[in-house]
Amino acid sequence: MLEFSAINIGCTIANLLILYAIFRIFLFKRVDKILLQRKEEVDEATKAADLATQQALSTKKEYEERIALADEEKEQILADIKKQGYDEYDRIVSDAKKKGEQIIVEAKHNAEVENERAKEVYAAQLTDMVIDAAAKIAATKHSSADDKELYDKFINEAGVDNE
Repeated sequence: MLEFSAINIGCTIANLLILYAIFRIFLFKRVDKILLQRKEEVDEATKAADLATQQALSTKKEYEERIALADEEKEQILADIKKQGYDEYDRIVSDAKKKGEQIIVEAKHNAEVENERAKEVYAAQLTDMVIDAAAKIAATKHSSADDKELYDKFINEAGVDNE
């Protein structure tokens, strides 16, 4: 059977303390050193990941700002193009109005010239008719009844020609 003696217990405790000291010196210090190195590597990797995340966020923010600026620039370009289009439209309409006014002025002038020509032609015809009438009167003997008849005939002929 098992016997419990103080020497056995003391030797067992001494053996355990010696084993603990040996393990502590040769095993636990090396394991602790490896664990500490692993922890430092993980910390460095975490710091690098955090830095990369921050850089990615700042790059993302920069790109978003660039996109916003590009949108603003796009809107500005579209506004400028619209303004140029409206200016061109106004210029074309203004030119068309000027040309229309010029055409109207020329048409009025041409109408006045035609009217003057028609008046001259009418005056020439009237003059010819008066000369004709005067020649007829001079060639015939006339009385006041004859004059009145010739005058009425002249008016009738002049009225027929005008219509």
